[in-house]
Amino acid sequence: MMDTQNGLFRAALLLMAVLVVTVGRIDVHAQTTQFVPVTDAMLQDPEPENWLMWRRTLDSWGYSPLDEIDRSNVDEIRMVWSRALAPGLQQGTPLVYDGVMYMPNPRDVIQAIDAVTGDLIWEYRRDRPDDLGDYMITGLLDTNRNLAIYDGLIIDTSGDDYAFALDAMTGELVWETEILDYRVNPANQTSGPIIANGKVVSGRSCSPPRRRGSSSPARDNQGNRRIMAGGPDACVIVAHDAMTGEELWRRRLIPAPGEP
Repeated sequence: MMDTQNGLFRAALLLMAVLVVTVGRIDVHAQTTQFVPVTDAMLQDPEPENWLMWRRTLDSWGYSPLDEIDRSNVDEIRMVWSRALAPGLQQGTPLVYDGVMYMPNPRDVIQAIDAVTGDLIWEYRRDRPDDLGDYMITGLLDTNRNLAIYDGLIIDTSGDDYAFALDAMTGELVWETEILDYRVNPANQTSGPIIANGKVVSGRSCSPPRRRGSSSPARDNQGNRRIMAGGPDACVIVAHDAMTGEELWRRRLIPAPGEP
């Protein structure tokens, strides 16, 4: 019930964002031929009209300094556009940069939307393996809460345990790097990455395995599905180079023998 409420709340926030930016005249323009690369400095001190990460700033305050909407005109808010998102539990927080809203959807769907008109600029739908539900915690499998933006890339983690980057202008895949083999060490990528000094840092949802043995089949002899939550090797924080996808380091949250 709580997840459903959170999903509805996130959907309401997206609708609210659409409503809020429509009062009066706001000088934002959707990207056309030029894209100004997003830098570490911009992430650390974003322009008021941009929302470049989950909760907007590195301190996760979730505060917008925009002041065009206030008590004197809040009753003038009206809907100017709406757009359907991919089916599933909606918990995503969009990024907004230079008039474009980058929206994470369930099932590894990402949309770039003109924030002024609601027109779809591009949509990316990841080709996911059919057997993900046999290995993952299915209640978390379709959750996609946030994206990251860096340079000219939109960066995310996927249900099949990859980190990947899209061209922010076109939605085309630029790089992808496997983090874990989901059939061996399944981990749910419920929250997207953050950027730190050009590194893509991501964590994942995991727990001790219900069955010992990483090679256990997804179904028992009677055909009943086993829940294959990840073990210690799946409980990792990983950093990748934002431009190339190269893995730079990983840290196990459950130490192996000999690890601190």
